[in-house]
Amino acid sequence: MRPESFAFLKTLLTTPSPSGHEARIQKVWCDYARGFADEIRTDSYGNALAVLNPGGSPRIMLDGHADEIGLMVKHIDDKGFLYFQQIGGVDPALIRGKRVSIHAENGVVRGVIGATAIHLLDKDAAPKPPKMSECWIDIGAKNGKDAKKRVSVGDPMTFVEEFEMLDKNVGVARAFDNRVGIWAVIEALRLAKAARPKCAIFAASSNQEEIGGHGAAMSVVNVKPDAAVAVDVTHATDTPGIDVKRHGEVSLGGGPSITLGRENHPVLVQRIRNIAKAKKIPLQIEIFSPTSGTDALSIWNKLGGVPSAVLSIPNRYMHSTVEMIDLRDMEKTAELLSALCLSLKAGEKFKVPV
Repeated sequence: MRPESFAFLKTLLTTPSPSGHEARIQKVWCDYARGFADEIRTDSYGNALAVLNPGGSPRIMLDGHADEIGLMVKHIDDKGFLYFQQIGGVDPALIRGKRVSIHAENGVVRGVIGATAIHLLDKDAAPKPPKMSECWIDIGAKNGKDAKKRVSVGDPMTFVEEFEMLDKNVGVARAFDNRVGIWAVIEALRLAKAARPKCAIFAASSNQEEIGGHGAAMSVVNVKPDAAVAVDVTHATDTPGIDVKRHGEVSLGGGPSITLGRENHPVLVQRIRNIAKAKKIPLQIEIFSPTSGTDALSIWNKLGGVPSAVLSIPNRYMHSTVEMIDLRDMEKTAELLSALCLSLKAGEKFKVPV
């Protein structure tokens, strides 16, 4: 990977931005995007757009989301322990013993999610995963009064996990979902710029996907695109214990994945598949999930219908603090997005023939 692109990725992965609190990472993204974009735009909620060739046609939006899952302080008891609720899909079975950064008014306060020592547990009781309301955070406070001097109800939290490369291609981090998406869309814009695309490219870094795809719903109205590609992560199903008959086959390092069905426009999807084949970019195939979605669900049915597609980067251990990505999958995603933009003819539209 290009050193500047890798450094940008590392900064994205180490900048906290739980849903609803994305201002810091949007500044990082915008500062990088200014090196390639003709315009940078932000809206009232902090969603960011990097625009290339704004007068071009068609208008294509490449969307990633900037936010990550996290926690929020809900109650501080008299002993100084903090209770919390999740921001996005946090599994309570995975968080005991984890360190957290509490983003308080006067700076970061560190804490740990309590984990009762195994020696003190009731050996006769059947083990069971905790409820979120049964978990607590210890910041070492003497009592509730001491804790309330340092943190407040409503303070957001992120997990303390850093980005690390396991080898030259595979990395782990707490928030690849979806830093890889906002990385890929601006890299695609950078790659396309040299070839002077006829289309207008709107690379979007949208907020609050993990709690409902709200930022993308704002971005699509602001951009009014003729087509859109949501770039997110997908489950790599090549680890032990996953039934591929239920969840499909997607492999880490196997290239990006294109989704079929529901919000995925068949003509746009076929264009992407044809480009991948012509460019010899490996492309995996999966069908839409009946239980989850991406920003595309906030885009495709707006403005009378926006031809949309979901392009995903395989991710092991999603919504944990040790998500795993092969950086080659990210680079291939950016290359494919750039090639899609460069393939568009002036004024081209995507429409299902009937």
